[in-house]
Amino acid sequence: AQKRNTNKTHSTVKVITMSSSSSSPSPPSLKRFLSAHYVFNVIIILLYPLFYIWAIEMKDEETVEKVVNWTKQATYMTGLTLLLKLRRFETLDKFIADCFLHVKSSILLLSFIMDRKVFWIFGSLYYFHYLLCQLREYSGASKAEHLNVASFERRVKIGATKGEETKKWLVMFYAPWHPPCNQFDPTFAQLSLEFSDADDKDSGLTFAKFDLSRWPGGAIDHGIDLTGNSKQLPTLILFDNGGEIERMPRCTKQGVIENRVVFSRANVCERFGLKAERKELKKSK
Repeated sequence: AQKRNTNKTHSTVKVITMSSSSSSPSPPSLKRFLSAHYVFNVIIILLYPLFYIWAIEMKDEETVEKVVNWTKQATYMTGLTLLLKLRRFETLDKFIADCFLHVKSSILLLSFIMDRKVFWIFGSLYYFHYLLCQLREYSGASKAEHLNVASFERRVKIGATKGEETKKWLVMFYAPWHPPCNQFDPTFAQLSLEFSDADDKDSGLTFAKFDLSRWPGGAIDHGIDLTGNSKQLPTLILFDNGGEIERMPRCTKQGVIENRVVFSRANVCERFGLKAERKELKKSK
């Protein structure tokens, strides 16, 4: 009787795992937009209408006319810029970050026209927001493993060649202080949930992350620029049997970096052939 019960439990576990693997993973949780970084950005932006009303009532006619005209022009130009951004849409996180950037830049300019004190108020708010409410790493569901120097060499380089680990690894080299890395992080987590197949050592694909701020030697080993204005953060590299076969963005031996790289989900899937590899893996099974 005990054997029958154990068989039943094992069968139910198999059914559950099969059903969970067949269902597509849910998109990244929108709760990440309730963090202090996003909430205080919204609060700062909503302060401008209050100062706008104050300027209309308290300032002279010439200043009021300037503020009204410049506000209309800034609203038009910001809206047009964001519409153009939609044509090269990467991720929701990146688009929201662009919205904050352009709106806050317009507010800073308008506050300078309105009143110098208002300008310094917004400037101070921007400064303290940058210090205290920086965008953090995505902490939602993910199958991406965190690697250090030792585990990278042991699992990606040595383990793959000896057959001890999966042959293919898609590694995201990033720095948590670089905003584009954190903006792409939820998309990378979603891709790991959808395409990671680390259980299959023969043909599986494992997703991983390598923090270059903690181990900067990895940037030298893989030719990644780690400076503040770097166009190579994040960098995705696909390893097969321990060797690099593709990266995003590409970089030539002369150090010329690929221009206009859009880190969207569709582009990552196309660059690394994630959907095609998934189809081949299903056919082999």
